[in-house]
Amino acid sequence: VGSMKLYLASVDIDKPVPTLWGTDSCDQARLLVRTGAVPLDEIWIPLDASRSAFAARDLKPWLEGYIPVQPRTHTPGHQPLPAVSVVVCTRDRPNSLAQCLEALGHLRYPEFEVIVVDNASQTEDTRRVVEASGFRYVREDRPGLDWARNRGWISAKHDLVAYVDDDACVDPDWLAGIGTGFADPEIGAVTGLVLPAEVETYAQHLFEDYGGMSKDLAPKRFCAEKLTQNQLIRAQDIGVGANMAFRKSVLRELDGFDTALDVGTPSCGGGDLEMLHRVLAAGKDIAYQPTALVRHRHRRDIQGLYRQIRNNGRGFGVYLMTLWRKGTVRKTALLRFAIWNWGRWLLSRPLKKLFGRHRLPMRML
Repeated sequence: VGSMKLYLASVDIDKPVPTLWGTDSCDQARLLVRTGAVPLDEIWIPLDASRSAFAARDLKPWLEGYIPVQPRTHTPGHQPLPAVSVVVCTRDRPNSLAQCLEALGHLRYPEFEVIVVDNASQTEDTRRVVEASGFRYVREDRPGLDWARNRGWISAKHDLVAYVDDDACVDPDWLAGIGTGFADPEIGAVTGLVLPAEVETYAQHLFEDYGGMSKDLAPKRFCAEKLTQNQLIRAQDIGVGANMAFRKSVLRELDGFDTALDVGTPSCGGGDLEMLHRVLAAGKDIAYQPTALVRHRHRRDIQGLYRQIRNNGRGFGVYLMTLWRKGTVRKTALLRFAIWNWGRWLLSRPLKKLFGRHRLPMRML
């Protein structure tokens, strides 16, 4: 677990190698290497925390394995990108929301709308932030994230509905990744890559060491008919609610998100996983598109982190109980998964901690 700020940046190898400015107080850089919007790799570079910049000439050797000998030529796609409705669900977090909406204002995409669903905020600050942005404001007075998500897709005017958290900032090409993922009409949902927006505090270092939110850098397709029962249960391998999109027709067919789940209810989570699972259980494929990049701002304080970890565990337990109740997977498979997960996760990690093989605090494990 690091104690200093981690320098985060993206480097496009199709452009001149940049100088990394503002590296003082950082002992490492975590760079996403890309060609255009396509991620290739993540590399870690040691830094001198006393220097305010990492020169381009020093960075270039780290990128030599990625920079092509001949310039790349990008062939533009011939299929027009579909219109998308972007939904941001929020409650009494105007500062985070303002940063999220500012990033959405820089999207490079032909046709989209942004709908902000105010989930029973106690003040008018949320409304004022949305009105200043020029995006649509919708109010949902029933508390619960899945109530807000449902209000979002019902209010959307386009058939594709993309969700991003109010404490996340989208990459300018985020929607291009989402739209490309829906090029195949058999795809019912698309998820994308989630990387940290900052790693500056002890709590943020801990969360990244715990696993963070990032998935693979390679695109994937989850074919419903080819998945095992265990893979159907492990919806967390497909994506997270901070960066997911669905066809509105699919959400309507499946009666939307389960309002007994997620933030604002006793379950404290699980609504995103249950929806992704239900899409697959209904026989529809899901595409994972790493070009649909979002950067998420993790909890900065340690108490907020512990609360998040506890809620994630609670939400996952309720998610498993929901699968048992709805019968979308065989109960014998669900029992095997629960027993295996309990043994591997709840027992092995604290045991590893006792034998010095884990640096994370016992309370987190």
